Amino acid sequence: MGGEESIREGCSSLQTHISARVLFEPSLSAARGALRERSVDCVVCETPLPDGEGMAVVSEVRTEAADAPVVLFPSEGSERLAVRALRTDGVEYVPSDADDRVERLLDAVERVLTEQAAGRADIRLRSFKRAVEQAGHSIYITDTDGTIRYVNPAFEATTGYSAAEALGARPAILKSGEHDDAFYENLWETILDGDVWQSEIVNERKDGSRYVVNQTIAPIHVDGEIVRFVAVNADITDRRAWRRRLRALHDATREWLELTSPNDISDRARDQLDELLDAELVSVYCTTDDERTLVPAAKVARESFAGFEPSTIDSTEDRRWISFESGDPQHRSGVAHPATSDAVEELLLPVGDYGLIHVATTASFDDTDVGIARVFAANLEAVIDRIENYRALERKNERLDEFAGVVSHDLRNPLSVALGYLDILEERIGDDDDVDEIRRSLTHMDRIIDDVLWLASEGREIGEVSLVSLRQSAEESWALVDTAEATLRVESDLRFEADADRLHQLLENAFANAVTHGGSDVTVTVSALDDEMGFYVADDGAGIPPEKREAVLDPGYTTKEDGTGFGLAIIQRVAEGHGWSLDIGESEAGGARLTVRL
Repeated sequence: MGGEESIREGCSSLQTHISARVLFEPSLSAARGALRERSVDCVVCETPLPDGEGMAVVSEVRTEAADAPVVLFPSEGSERLAVRALRTDGVEYVPSDADDRVERLLDAVERVLTEQAAGRADIRLRSFKRAVEQAGHSIYITDTDGTIRYVNPAFEATTGYSAAEALGARPAILKSGEHDDAFYENLWETILDGDVWQSEIVNERKDGSRYVVNQTIAPIHVDGEIVRFVAVNADITDRRAWRRRLRALHDATREWLELTSPNDISDRARDQLDELLDAELVSVYCTTDDERTLVPAAKVARESFAGFEPSTIDSTEDRRWISFESGDPQHRSGVAHPATSDAVEELLLPVGDYGLIHVATTASFDDTDVGIARVFAANLEAVIDRIENYRALERKNERLDEFAGVVSHDLRNPLSVALGYLDILEERIGDDDDVDEIRRSLTHMDRIIDDVLWLASEGREIGEVSLVSLRQSAEESWALVDTAEATLRVESDLRFEADADRLHQLLENAFANAVTHGGSDVTVTVSALDDEMGFYVADDGAGIPPEKREAVLDPGYTTKEDGTGFGLAIIQRVAEGHGWSLDIGESEAGGARLTVRL
């Protein structure tokens, strides 16, 4: 339809190149009559087509031939018409200002005829186009040579390129320079082979800003041939930035563990938080020994805060002190700051009893910034707690070493001298009840010293483990304990991995505890748990009251004048050293039951 020479040239070329029978009508009204009389495969329209009239022509044509695709080939058109046409099913558009208009007309007609002949494949393509029109992801469709034939509205919103600018161009308009030639060669090799290509890719918008998408490109086949490619782009710029910040947060936590000086931690925390939030001011305050003052420890100031020096915070009315004392992080906006005339946004981040971090900006902090900052402060507090606990443990171990040295030298040496003189005295006077009592007392002291030294010097250290027998270990340990008239019953030969020497130490102390507190005629039972994931030592003595079952594990706790108070503590240390758990309860006979779960 039309009255210009160009469409006659195009129609003639159609007859020649695709062996099509072409009817030429000079006007829309004449064409409507022809469409009523015969079926057609395609309608080409060439007249000046303003925005509204172009789509009106499409409506008129489809009144007579609903299934016929339409190619708009206007002598005068518009960008708006091009976009509306290419977003309408079954409509193609050839720009009026294209240098190769006739060739593009031939391509458009051949394309719609091929799609129409494909039948169901065409339906799938059109259905797909309808589905992606409202999709939130940026989507575009290209020919096999990469020429863009369709973009959805999300593409325009994401890239900044209008549909008219993108149609006829190639995806290279989005190249950022981030990826090398090999990256794109792999892309093309994959999709031309008929496979789906998927990867993260950094693109560039029309305004030059970069964004990251998770891109999937899939071939569209018609009769086994690849005719188009569809690219679906999920914008993951924010997600990637979030991953990067989480990785930085993880790295920050790991770095703190390698630092030992509070000043080093303050300096590093300042730099890390500045990087994570891109803030203009980061000030780190630490408490004094009396915890009544916050003193500046580190700061970084940029832009509006250049030259600002934080001062000591000692007023209980100061909002920063209130946040520190309450332990409540604060996010405030519209705050006045002495360094700038602009109102600022600030984050107040208490770090336990150690101090406070103050972050400020003349811009703003979003929810992600606030979340990152709070996790940062919580992690920093946990790491400092761990460092402080480790230092306290080191100091405790140093004191224990000193104590063990004193016990070993100042107590054991005199004890050895006393035992030596006792031997001499015994040789002189022979058997004597008083001498025997002295020996029992000195022997008891020697056992106390052994227990103290073991708890102080060895503690939870476990040696090489091997397969042990519960029955054999119990019987051997029983023979080494002064059991008087007590009875041992071993009801299981459970086998498990353990340090044999330490297991004997555990059982010896358990038996000694049962005899000491259960009486000289107590019966002690050793057996495996029902699930064979541990064992127990039970007696029929007086038992341990529930309210005392926790206290009895403290080193030195005893209810007997001749008790060392270290037996159950040693049992617990041996269990913990193996990674076992110890539970104190009541036996079936009403006595004590020590349960060790492997």
